[in-house]
Order: sequence, then C-alpha cells, then structure tokens
Amino acid sequence: MEHATSLGDKPPKILIITTIASSYTGANTVGQARAQYAPNTYILRVPDPVMFPEDFYLRCFDKGFAGIIIMSSGSDCPYEGAYGRLSARVGRTYLKMKEKGIPTTRLKLTTVCTVCKHAFLKEIDDMQNHLKEKAA
Repeated sequence: MEHATSLGDKPPKILIITTIASSYTGANTVGQARAQYAPNTYILRVPDPVMFPEDFYLRCFDKGFAGIIIMSSGSDCPYEGAYGRLSARVGRTYLKMKEKGIPTTRLKLTTVCTVCKHAFLKEIDDMQNHLKEKAA
C-alpha cells in the first residue's frame, strides 16, 4: 500500500500526540497567545504516548496521516519509566517503517513543556516543511 504524503491539493495531515501533563498545556498556551499554525494538524491529547503500540503509528500512516509528532514530557513524565519505554517503542516503530518503505522522518519524538509555545510551533513548521520537500 502506498503511504500518501499528500492527498491531492490538500496539505498533508499531521497528527500531534500531546501529553495532558505538559505538551498539551504548551499547545493551549499557543492558542491563548493567538499564534497560528497549519490547519492540517490534528491534536490528540493523552495521559502519555507510551500507551500506543508500534502498529498504532503504522495505522495512522495507512489512514492518511503524512506525519506524526509525538510531543512527550520527556524525563519530566509523571509515569516512572514511561519515557524510556516510549523511546524504545519509537525505535522499534522506525524499524517497521523501514520495512514498509515509510521514511522514518515522518515520525518524530520530541519533548515539549507546558510553556514551550515556540518549540511547539517549530516542531509543526519543521514537519510541514519536511513533508513539502518530500512531495516536491
């Protein structure tokens, strides 16, 4: 199956997975500041992204998401050992992506804190630009 990076004339969809404890608050700060970012982004707020198995990300690509940004709490995660497990899981996901011919640059694990509005916006812009370059 071809994994689309673009759907016709529509900009490629980007899934942003945020944590309730930190990165979602950062996203909310962006909204309160009335900062704008691409409308083709979809934010999923979860207790921690470690809850998703590797195949979750592959299914997201199959369903039309061109890029996925996992905005984790990093070492500040309130769940003991979760960030290490998440990092290992993303590593295994990269291996599965390579097997399926999906560029690993379409999945990014990053840390965004409660007040990191610039980092939040930068991660979206970086993914947008990367997907545009790949589509060109």
